Amino acid sequence: MGFKKISIDNYIELHLKNNPTENKADLERRLLSALKDYKNRVKCSCGNDIWVIGSASVGNSCFTCITGESSPTDDYEIEDAIKKRENRKGQRHIDDINPNEIHGLFDDDGYEINIDLIKKPSLCLTCLHNDDPNEELLCNLNRFDQQSEQEFNCFAYKKIDF
Repeated sequence: MGFKKISIDNYIELHLKNNPTENKADLERRLLSALKDYKNRVKCSCGNDIWVIGSASVGNSCFTCITGESSPTDDYEIEDAIKKRENRKGQRHIDDINPNEIHGLFDDDGYEINIDLIKKPSLCLTCLHNDDPNEELLCNLNRFDQQSEQEFNCFAYKKIDF
């Protein structure tokens, strides 16, 4: 499902409605601090992105580490902390596909991933797992996840012995 986007102001209003004893200025300060950490790429101890709304209350952690749930369902996240992929032209969304025809890979926002468009870093060319059909799915997901990063890291990398 994913997070439901909400502005900081709207979240504060909603939160204070449900928690009237909460200090508005303190809540806003904590949210802005968590959002700043998110934008500075601070990660949860498990390596995932932090959940800004949850982190404002319990410290920098991801949704799963805070709630114990694998993914959000009708949970809010500050709109500036939801990753956006700018060019969605030509991509199908899982909600627009007949359930009997769903196959392949989808990103966290529900858009279909075309594995033919995932760039293969040069590191992969010297890896034992390169072109191994048993590793292809995990390799593609790892490449896709890091496509906007400046440096590619692969903890499954095993150098080919020449």
